[in-house]
Amino acid sequence: MILIYEREVPDSMRAALPTVLEAHMRLPAQIAETGARIITGNALRPAAQAISVRDNTPVRGSLADGAHTLAGYFIVGASDLDHAVWIGRMIPVADGWVEVRPVLMN
Repeated sequence: MILIYEREVPDSMRAALPTVLEAHMRLPAQIAETGARIITGNALRPAAQAISVRDNTPVRGSLADGAHTLAGYFIVGASDLDHAVWIGRMIPVADGWVEVRPVLMN
């Protein structure tokens, strides 16, 4: 799984968003060239629209600390963790990073 963390996009960076989105549209073909594939993935709505639950109590917004929030994810079919990390390096981000995390399989 590849998790994408981004800072909420300030107005000064909005002009760069079409370039990042266009790069995301090219990802399936680029990832396929590495012998992997995107199984699924989505962008997420802003953290302010989240409902978090802690100690069985719902709270509006994300409980994550810091300026960056989870902005999207991909589930990729890769040959191993190193391959997934290589794919993670291909993910365009405007102001953030990606985290590659293995999925626990039964």
